[in-house]
Parts: sequence; structure tokens; C-alpha cells
Amino acid sequence: MKGHNRQMDIEREDGSQRPDSRSIPFPQFVWPEPRVMEGMCSYQDTPPFKSLALTSSAMFGIVPALTLQGVKVLESWITQNDILKVRLIVAVYPACATRKEDLARLLDLVARFNDRLAVHILPLEKVTDHASTMLCFLDSQAEAVHLVTGPSQNLGLEPWQQGQVNCAFRANPLQAESFKRYFDWLWTKSAQITGQGVLLIPDLVLPEGTEEGARMWRDYVSRCSDSQQVAGKQLSAARIDSETGEVSVISKTCQEQEIESPTDELGMKKLDHLAEFVARIYEKGSLVSTNKLSRIPPLDAPLDPRLFGDVSEIHQGAVTRKINMRVSLIDQKTLKDIEKRRQGLRTILAKFTFGLADSMRWMPDAARSLFESELNRVNEEGKKLISDLLRGDVRAFIEARRGKLINDIIEMHKALGRQGRIPEAVINEIIRNIEGRLEKAQSVSFMPELSYSAVSFVRTESGQISPWGQAYSLLKDIAAFPRKILTDSFFLRGIQVEEEDLIEAMNVADDAVCHDLRSRGIKNRCREELDLLALIDGTHMEFRERCELVRRILAGESSEKIGQVIKERQPS
Repeated sequence: MKGHNRQMDIEREDGSQRPDSRSIPFPQFVWPEPRVMEGMCSYQDTPPFKSLALTSSAMFGIVPALTLQGVKVLESWITQNDILKVRLIVAVYPACATRKEDLARLLDLVARFNDRLAVHILPLEKVTDHASTMLCFLDSQAEAVHLVTGPSQNLGLEPWQQGQVNCAFRANPLQAESFKRYFDWLWTKSAQITGQGVLLIPDLVLPEGTEEGARMWRDYVSRCSDSQQVAGKQLSAARIDSETGEVSVISKTCQEQEIESPTDELGMKKLDHLAEFVARIYEKGSLVSTNKLSRIPPLDAPLDPRLFGDVSEIHQGAVTRKINMRVSLIDQKTLKDIEKRRQGLRTILAKFTFGLADSMRWMPDAARSLFESELNRVNEEGKKLISDLLRGDVRAFIEARRGKLINDIIEMHKALGRQGRIPEAVINEIIRNIEGRLEKAQSVSFMPELSYSAVSFVRTESGQISPWGQAYSLLKDIAAFPRKILTDSFFLRGIQVEEEDLIEAMNVADDAVCHDLRSRGIKNRCREELDLLALIDGTHMEFRERCELVRRILAGESSEKIGQVIKERQPS
């Protein structure tokens, strides 16, 4: 891989040349990207998908031609990530790079981590039988599944060649299930590394061809290169944006003008820098929804006003009068404590999610474990309150308070100036209602059930359809979140999470303000940028323009510069 981190002269967009060895984080989708292949920058990790291995609870898949270098990488992953479990099929073929000593080292690793690592060997018959790399990573913090696939062998450690395209992406359930089935099938077709004779792979090498054959191939490569030139000048070249990685095609025969790329000719729209920025954020989390019917109901029951000779609702023109009456066997302090925890999900969700739209909340995958820990805490507190209150016997609890309940109902009846007696059947109906609520409180989860759903940024725009309103809501919340934490001492009230841990988990946009949370003047900066976000929110600009301004705040651009942009774009 080091061969592809070389320094070389790269054409800037302005035509000048410069070398650059900046390091970039591993992007999802296609790798290696053109900037890396051209030597403009390199990936931070080797292999570039190392971060997936270090944040996953499990990994399985197919690796062709594993060498000692690949075994050492696998060992480092297992050592650094002590929850990672691995199942690998190592594919080998005649004259591949895998040797006996490589398999022996791999067998030693299996013996050391036999509770976490299992390996099978898949021998292929012909030199031309090259297997594809296919790895599946199960996220330890969320139920996300990522797939890494492509022709690069030895965990992607071998030098990358032009035309070898690898992909890394978050798989949907159907894609993950499809590979799961294939892997389980192939596992049965391969041999355990511990099997007799499996380590005895022949040390074969490809025979060298004739000098005449080599010359013929060099001539062919030269002819192909010549066909791309006219009068010794290249017909076209790729221009790569060193910041975004965007590739455009320029003509070398027409004053280096930009021309249509092959994908432009096919009508495929470019995903501009802002759309790509938003799309990558969407991939880092899920939509969270709640099943409100699954949680315990309020423990005080509604009381029909008609029992007291009243009506629940009166209309007089534009005026509506409503009467709401409730009855409870639980003292007000305890009832308030229980209700606070019963409604606690709303408070917790607000601290671990961002808004996409009305009643739609989006949670970063990295925040899920912290959120569920808080959810369990509040759930246990609520269950304990109910357990201490009822002591496992709802009927005994009701009978001990039945007399007082009846007396209170009668006294309310008198206080409202009503005549007559309340029928026994009505009293019994009220008690049955309360009993049903208390029984359910003992038998179901205190907090409602949750579900996570993948959501993607779809850039379709036509008529009344646009993705940018939702994207703006998300970006605005993402930017405001750490700034509110750092300036509002009450922001974290109701949850028991360390400030730094929460900010780190919720930082899905590499927010500049999160780079140093203890820097001088950080609170003043946060207040200024919160004011700037409020200013953006109050403008009449298109949502896409607002998204771009929020992105600039996240990137650390000065408030003065962004404020000037807003002033220039506002209608006079």
C-alpha cells in the first residue's frame, strides 16, 4: 500500500502543480478514491477500513491470499477490540501469496483466541480462480451492518491497481442476509485450519514467460497509450479537487476546457459537496420511533363528569368549555414521581436525538448505547417506585384504600352541590378501571418500546418535493447541540451522562467547536454561533442555502464572514 502514498506532481484546479501528502479519513462507498491513487493524499489507517473492525462486535467473510502481514493486522484488531469475534474463510489458489508460515501463524492466532476466532481454508483449483474479498462488520453500538467487498487481496494490504474497485457501505437487511446465507453455505464447503494437512500449502510461483511475450505485451501497452494522444499530446485528463475529491474531465486539445464526462453523458447528476456532506451524516444514524401503546398508562384514571350531573364539554359559539376529572389511589407526590419517569422518554430522546421533522427524531449510532443505558436507568427507577408502592399485590393495595376513595368521591359530589347518592355500580366501575391500570403497570415495561429505521438522504427535487427542509432541520440541531451544552448549565438536567461522552457521541459532522472543548473563549464563541443559527433560522433564504451556512459554522468559519453572507443574500 505504501507504493500508493507516493509524492507526485498533481494538477491543481488552477493548473499549477504541487505535491500533497494530507491524510484523509476512510470514506464509505468506493475505495481507493482518485485522490489516493494519484498520490494527493493517503488514508489514515491501513487497511483503510480499520475503523470498522475496531468498532464492531463481529466480523465474518472471505479473504483471498492472506499473508503474514494480513495475519498481523487481524491480530491487532482482535487485541485492540476485546469484544470482536471473527469467522474467516481464507481463499487460496495455486501460486498465490499465502505460504505455509502464513497459515502456521494464523493457526497460532486461532489457538490463542479460540473463543473469538475461527478460520476455514478454501483451496481453489486453478491459477485463474481468484476469489473476491467480502467482509461483513456488525456494529457494536447499533444494529448496523457494513460490507467491504472488492478484488483487493490480503485484507486490502496489497498494492492497489487501476481498475480494481472496492466498495464499503452500510448494508440494508436484505443485502446483509444475502451474504450471510452465502457465507454459511461456503463455510460448509471449506476446511478447518486445524484439519490434518491443511497447513501444507505448496510453495508455488508463476513461471516466467518468454522475453518475446513480454516484449509483445509492452508493445500493446504502448499502442494503447499512444491511442490516447494526438501529436504526442494527451487527448483528455482528469482534474481532481483536492478538497472534495470531485473528478472532472478536461480537454487537452481545446485549451484545457472542461468537457462532459462519460457519466455526465449518461445523465447522472453530480452529488455536490453539500449533498455529499448531508448524505454521509444520514448514514451515521437511524430514525427512532416509539410505540406509545406499549408503555404503562397513567396511574390516575379519568372520572366522568356526568357522575356529578355535569357535562364534559360545552360549546358556545367560538368558546369551548371542557371539564377534566381524574381519580387516583396514589398520593400526589408518589404519582408525580411515577409520572415524571413515565414521561421521561421525551426528556431523554431530546438529549440523544436531532429533529428531522415534526415528531421525527434521528439518533446517531454512536449515541445508542448511552441512550439505552439512560433508558434502562429511568425504567428501573419507575419499576422500583411501582414495586415499592404495590408490593406485588394490587388488590390488597386497592382494598386498603377503597374506603377513602369512596368517601372522597362522595365529598366531591357534595362539594359540587349535587343531590342523591352515587350508585355502587359506578363506584365499582371506577375501581375496576384503576385496578386494570395498576395490573398493567406491574406486567409491562415501564418505558415504551422503540424501533430504529434506516433513513437516507434522497436528493430528488420537483415541485413540492425537496430534501433540503428535512436536512436543514437536522443540521441546525446538530450544530446547536454542543453549543447549548457548553452554554446552558441546565441542558443536561434529567440525564446522568458525562458531558464529554455525550458531545463525542453526538458529533456526527466533525464539528469544529468539538475539536477542543476547553479552549479559551469557547463559551463566547458558542453563544455567538447560537445567535447566528437563530439568525439563519429567521431568514427567508431557501433551505439549501441555509444548510450551506450551517455547514460553514460546523466547519469553523468565522461568524463575521457568515453574517456578511446572510446580509448580502437577504432581500432588501
